[in-house]
Amino acid sequence: MILGYILVGAFAGLLTFFAALIFGAPFWLALGLYTLVGLVSVILLPVARMIVGFLIDRGEALATTSNSNEIRNPHLAEPSASRQGEATETSMRILAVDDDPFILELIPKISAKAGFSEVIPAASGEQALKVLADSDMVFDCLLFDIDMPGMDGIELCRRVRQIPQYLQTPIVMLTAKRDMENMGDAYRAGATDYATKPFDIEELGARLRLAQKTIHAQRERSHAGQEGTGYHWSPVRRYGLTLPDGLRFEGVKSLVDYTVFSNYLTQLPRIKVTDIQVFAVSIDGVQADQMRSSPQEFVLLLQNVAAAAADRLGVDQTVMAYTDNATLLIAVNSTNLLPAVIIEKNIERWLKGNVSEACTGIGVSVGGPVKPQGTKVERARMATDHAITLVENRAVGKHGRPVAGLLKC
Repeated sequence: MILGYILVGAFAGLLTFFAALIFGAPFWLALGLYTLVGLVSVILLPVARMIVGFLIDRGEALATTSNSNEIRNPHLAEPSASRQGEATETSMRILAVDDDPFILELIPKISAKAGFSEVIPAASGEQALKVLADSDMVFDCLLFDIDMPGMDGIELCRRVRQIPQYLQTPIVMLTAKRDMENMGDAYRAGATDYATKPFDIEELGARLRLAQKTIHAQRERSHAGQEGTGYHWSPVRRYGLTLPDGLRFEGVKSLVDYTVFSNYLTQLPRIKVTDIQVFAVSIDGVQADQMRSSPQEFVLLLQNVAAAAADRLGVDQTVMAYTDNATLLIAVNSTNLLPAVIIEKNIERWLKGNVSEACTGIGVSVGGPVKPQGTKVERARMATDHAITLVENRAVGKHGRPVAGLLKC
């Protein structure tokens, strides 16, 4: 890229040099103009590219908040103009944690513009934990800066998720860092969403409104559970696994809620999307397993399958989520992976070797890899739909015909 800038600068300088000579300028003046134009071009081209990239990213971010970013997850969609007032009628109590005094002063102002005026500041992770432990107030949303001295935001997120009343609370990470390692670690630690510095008022407001809609959805599910809806699996919807009240996955740190998985794919920097591959894993005969298992046994089966996938693909390289028909979606940060058929065999081998009694005879199908493509608005939906189609084809094809070709994207 740098060589390209130099070549363009040299070409622009030569054009200026010859143009000056044609119009009668002295040789030394033409040579000076050649040098000046060349240098200016080399300096301005990367600056212009950065500005264009910023404008494109901002446009995609605004599109994400104004369009149907999560068509399959309506609880993530941005409120329409007619409902925005309704969404902000019930305010959220927000805890904002940042070691920068300017940021702590700025966040309440931005939040107030979005309709959320209850913001409590904390200047460190240690102070935040003390506020959460000592306060009689339960917070509805948490904003954590990642890069803080002492306890960073990722460790703070991990510790907060160990507090029972904050197991499901939306946690939005605030940072100027959008590298793959930090983003993956944050989501695996329990983060729900991401907002980058410097803050855009519309973007941070949108992240807060999405957090509020997540809270409303959780409360609705909790209310429905109290009314005795029972344990069932929907055969129609394909996203957003909801476990019965009191049941949850444990022990697989890269396993997250589908909405978090979708946010991860959506928020990836454009330059890093090419490093991500998406797979889908289905349990062969899952409906029969569900019917003959208790809810606890079925959740344990799903947990074991996720643990096997994480072990085979690398727990620190994956972010995973279950759809509500028990298909496991996996985003892997790797440009060089084994074929899906080999991954499938490795997962089955791990299950039989580590949880033989629970998984005797259990088989899985793996579809992928799929490279996320399209705009931020389309990226998560397109990748997950394609991976699910591939794993469905694989599951059907295993009943008697080769299907290796179906696994390639």
